[in-house]
Amino acid sequence: MESIKFKKSIGSDFKKLPTNHGCRTRNVALAITLLLGAHSGWVSAAAFDSNIVIRGSAEFDSLGSPADPINAIQTGSLTSIIAGSTSTTTLVGSSVTGPDPLSGTLSQIGDGFGINLNASGTGGAEPSNISPLFGDYTFSIENKSAVDSFVVNLQFQYSHQVEATDTPPLNNDGEFAQSIIGFYKADGKELAFSKIVSDPVRGNEKFIPSNPNTNIATGKGGLVSDVGTLLLSFLLNPGDLISFGDSNPDLFIFGGADSGRFSINASSLITVDSVTKQTNNTVPEPETLWLLAIGLISVLTSKRRLYAFN
Repeated sequence: MESIKFKKSIGSDFKKLPTNHGCRTRNVALAITLLLGAHSGWVSAAAFDSNIVIRGSAEFDSLGSPADPINAIQTGSLTSIIAGSTSTTTLVGSSVTGPDPLSGTLSQIGDGFGINLNASGTGGAEPSNISPLFGDYTFSIENKSAVDSFVVNLQFQYSHQVEATDTPPLNNDGEFAQSIIGFYKADGKELAFSKIVSDPVRGNEKFIPSNPNTNIATGKGGLVSDVGTLLLSFLLNPGDLISFGDSNPDLFIFGGADSGRFSINASSLITVDSVTKQTNNTVPEPETLWLLAIGLISVLTSKRRLYAFN
């Protein structure tokens, strides 16, 4: 059994980022840094029950190696938080530095994994574009106890923005920027989904987790963004195992420009919010029932004596 709650967003939609190339290196991990900063503000590091075993990983492009961008900048990062310690793998162009996937076993409240993907480019004499770039999570939660049930809450934070412009508008259909963020169980069940598209010709798209089947975007091109926090709650009975991650990418970005420019920044972070042992309503033992009955009889007898005295 699971439930999904929408928590208050960590902030309003993204502010517009600088578009000059000199600032883009500094913006590689901006969104994931914002998520980690907001995350650390309300999480206390404490070991959860050892009967609950949570394993996970984050990786770039599980379908193959990231492709080189064409006349564009492409960066990213993987983050793991294990026992309160943070490790990072980086992507620049198609070169990955560090473990990919970045994996481990979580042990404390606040532990988790994050993925950040970024791309930008400006067209002109030559077009600018990136091939589709993916990020993927795998996750599992297992209850090793033979007698106790637990509720495990995962916090899923996400934020992404896309922008495509063509100045002056040439209507050559070459400018677009797209980002998709999701999270899925291994059986394909969708737990979170957000899609945003900036397209000066076909029009913009924005599908958010609370309304995933309705496009709420307006206009054509320019800045489109979405940011939010979801609480995913799972009940694990003794011996239960829940797995996450299917054939759908958990992060996906894609974009290009012929004469204008495009930019994309997408991040998500999954952390352990709480692990709670469930307490059952116990049935009183026969001895307890006899004591309750004797006590009740005593109270009634006392009341009758009081009435007779009066």
